[in-house]
Amino acid sequence: MSEPQFTETDPAYIIADLNARIRALESKYNILTERLLVINQNMIEEYKKLMKEIRTISSETKKTSLGMSNTQDVIKDVVKEMRIFAKKDEVKILEKYIDMLNILKLVTDEQLEIRLEKFKLKDYPIKTERGD
Repeated sequence: MSEPQFTETDPAYIIADLNARIRALESKYNILTERLLVINQNMIEEYKKLMKEIRTISSETKKTSLGMSNTQDVIKDVVKEMRIFAKKDEVKILEKYIDMLNILKLVTDEQLEIRLEKFKLKDYPIKTERGD
């Protein structure tokens, strides 16, 4: 038997055509639904990654801030300590006093006794302040 021939105006042809179009639309709808599901899953994963990175950056920022605060405190302490140090002109004044004293030229008791003995042996008259 041969298949019946339908014309475009025949109701059976129209129903078959509509049925085919509906199946095609359902197929496209299912594909879009699957794609949308995959996109949503990817977005959720990316959102979780992003939130994790934001938390990490936030904690690192806090640590850095604390570190900077500690560094500032240490610098302030160093500056306070440096204020106690002698200034350049003060060191120069101390240097002049040390040069004036010149400890290396001072005589020990033993050296003084030896020199006095030498003077006594040579019979040098010892001068007093009055010139006697």
